[in-house]
Amino acid sequence: MTRPLAPTSTLELLRAAAELCGPTAQRLFAVLAEDYPASLERRPGQLLRAARATAADLDGLLAAAGVASTDDLRMLAAREIGLRLAEPDLRFTSREPQSEPRERSALRRMITTEEDNLRRTLADLQANGALEVAAAALLRARRRWVLGDLKSAGYASLLTSDLTSSMRDVFLVQPATGAAVNAISDAHADDALVVFSFRNYSRLTVDVAREFHVLGASVIALTDSYTSPVCSFASHVLAVDTRSESPHHSPTAVVAAAHVLAALAAAGAKGAARRSRRRTEVFRSLGSYGLGRPASDAAPDTLGSADGATGLPAGAAGAPGTYAPNAADSPSFPVDRRPPAQ
Repeated sequence: MTRPLAPTSTLELLRAAAELCGPTAQRLFAVLAEDYPASLERRPGQLLRAARATAADLDGLLAAAGVASTDDLRMLAAREIGLRLAEPDLRFTSREPQSEPRERSALRRMITTEEDNLRRTLADLQANGALEVAAAALLRARRRWVLGDLKSAGYASLLTSDLTSSMRDVFLVQPATGAAVNAISDAHADDALVVFSFRNYSRLTVDVAREFHVLGASVIALTDSYTSPVCSFASHVLAVDTRSESPHHSPTAVVAAAHVLAALAAAGAKGAARRSRRRTEVFRSLGSYGLGRPASDAAPDTLGSADGATGLPAGAAGAPGTYAPNAADSPSFPVDRRPPAQ
């Protein structure tokens, strides 16, 4: 820590910027100026809590002062005063029951791990060509199915949304036995299935991958190891590094790999640009004129939604973006359309 110094040109610049940005920025400046430049050795989060401000408020103050970040502000102040300022102590206390008492883990180490996961995964997938081959399998497929269970359900939903924007016949299979049975029953050997499978491995995901494999369809598995159970039934394996400093597996490289897979498929899909433009026009139209209409007046959704897949038959049951059997497969019930009694 360093002793407080007299006002400097940098501090005066921050003061002027705070007066322009309003009361919250002025509180931030007061916290920074209280023991400047030692305040720059505190974590940004500590400064925000002390000033009752948000990250956007801090970014706005720095931008108004012509500074890119707190790191740049620290270097500018160090050059100005001729002293070396220590970097913030990026540590936090772990409260996990299995942790050692008073164990401290470095935030910087967690961020570094995530960066390494992303860099290593994408470099390996590029080097072995797995992403390109998997994207080609998606393009050749007659229909594309996507499945993820447990935490992987979120990954599956994101990939379905990306694929839907560039190609048709994309179906998100809900992680439930009934939806899985319907998908397997309607699947064809020319189809492709994308599954997400990470520890602890979902039995449902592995069973569905096995059935698609037996059928002769292409199975693309995003998983954490070449020895995971789903690899026995996968035509293409995208191995993703999910190591993490937390008790949960890291989603960083998983989401990135899925996004690149969808982008490669879109690059080779016929009419992808036209479809994307058309979807943008439809969304803009619905945003302008579709709000507030009664549900009974709304047109059937045959173009899909931002959250899910397209190509669902009219009247299909289930939430947008999910696969449901044809209406002919569902039991029909008589509907009483008489007006209610007054």
